[in-house]
Amino acid sequence: MNSNEIAPCLQSQTNYRTKISFVTALIVFSSFTLSACDFCNCYLGLNPGYNKNTIGFRSSLRYASLYIPAQNLRVTHLGNDTPAPIIGGTLDEAFASFDLFARIYPVAKLQVIADLPYTINTLAYDGMSSTRSAFGDFTIMALYQIVNTRAVDSTSVRHRVFAGGGVKFPTGKYIAPSEVTIPMSDHLYSGTGSTDFIFAASYIGKYQKWGWNADVSYKVNSKNNSDYKFGNTTNLNPRLFYEVNAKTLKIYPHLGAAFEAGEKDEDNGIKQNATGGNLIWGTAGIDFYYDSISLSTDARMPISHNLPDGMPIDKSLLMVSLNIHF
Repeated sequence: MNSNEIAPCLQSQTNYRTKISFVTALIVFSSFTLSACDFCNCYLGLNPGYNKNTIGFRSSLRYASLYIPAQNLRVTHLGNDTPAPIIGGTLDEAFASFDLFARIYPVAKLQVIADLPYTINTLAYDGMSSTRSAFGDFTIMALYQIVNTRAVDSTSVRHRVFAGGGVKFPTGKYIAPSEVTIPMSDHLYSGTGSTDFIFAASYIGKYQKWGWNADVSYKVNSKNNSDYKFGNTTNLNPRLFYEVNAKTLKIYPHLGAAFEAGEKDEDNGIKQNATGGNLIWGTAGIDFYYDSISLSTDARMPISHNLPDGMPIDKSLLMVSLNIHF
């Protein structure tokens, strides 16, 4: 992220203050949809190569678990008439996602981002284990560059803002209630069965070697064919980073947080008690940029959560991305 990358390519400085106020009032890629995550919308990251076309491969691995003390615990997302566990025990979940994505500029200042995940999800409970692999829900988004300021001198703070939205299509598999075999087994499947709409904004600021950025997104979910509606979700990801130059290699260590929140699901219009809530992660990672290739990492550990009884608790999340810019 050199001094030219955050400077405007095609944007003048005359009206950026008004535009910043507009974006602040609104407050991705979060076009990266994490599979089997109730509250995840999209993930943008630092992206110093923001003004170039990009093709990349991103993977994530998330662990969660839930201790089930009683046999009458309701299985989430599938309605009150679904099977309940016969005995108590610990439910362990492991979700892996492998995403092929592209970020293209069809015209100046407009990014079009497409993402297709392939998921491998595993659940284990009471000696039983089950794994499902499938393509997930396809997402496409468009983000428009609203602000991109020029550095006047070494004391200047530079800003860049993108905002826009997109659609998540139900290309992944959604489980029907009759298919439930072990608790929470709806989580094994790669899709929600619904067409959903994402609204997102991404801000980045930089002062000399220090920088900060924040991504915010809100996903509006619709009903699927089973008349089930997942709750709308909000994501906010602020982080602080530092630029290290090692000849032709640029290194960006970063620290931050991630806030994820979901409203309650609805089954045939009835709100479901064991759904919704919020979670705060602590995040850390290092991004590497060499010529037209970049490698990005992001590790997350939960700091706090406010979830209803019966929802698995996230333990850790790791994301790695390899990108080619052109």
